[in-house]
Amino acid sequence: MANHLISFLSTPFKLMRVGSKLLAALSISLSLSACISTSTIDVPSQEPVAVEDRAVVDGQALPLPEDDQPILVESLNGEAPMSPVVRKLLATAGDQRRVGDWGGAASSLERALRIEPRNGRLWSKLAQIRYDQKAWNKAIQLAAKSNTLSGGNNDLLRENWVLMANAYDALGKTSSADRYRAKLNGGSSR
Repeated sequence: MANHLISFLSTPFKLMRVGSKLLAALSISLSLSACISTSTIDVPSQEPVAVEDRAVVDGQALPLPEDDQPILVESLNGEAPMSPVVRKLLATAGDQRRVGDWGGAASSLERALRIEPRNGRLWSKLAQIRYDQKAWNKAIQLAAKSNTLSGGNNDLLRENWVLMANAYDALGKTSSADRYRAKLNGGSSR
């Protein structure tokens, strides 16, 4: 009987222990839920901002094309069309080359090539700059690349062959130079 009495008296204490654990768990869960906010922050909507995308050459922004102005202009000698930005960069490179600013000319041509990487005329002009800088091997490589992109333009091919022959001469490789001179005199175009 004493065991039953002890058991009967200890039951409320057990319930109190279980109740205190439940109370602790409930208070922790309420505390954590208070940290999680379900409210939203109102951000005023903004219209997209128009960004003007214009090419800059020599510190000046080139004019935007008019609606009736074509973006690409067909050349008179049958070469691939060239954008106005590339035409401006090509003209700038020509001016820089005339005053001996080969680094500036090369930089202008490299910018143009980022715009039109398949333009054989630009590769040829860059080859000429490298030739002026006495970078003979580089000039030959660039002229050969120009030839692959020439689209059968015989004038461009001939310009490149002359440059390649002269560069090979400068390197002391007369047999290679003679091979390109033979092409100029009606030999194979390969």
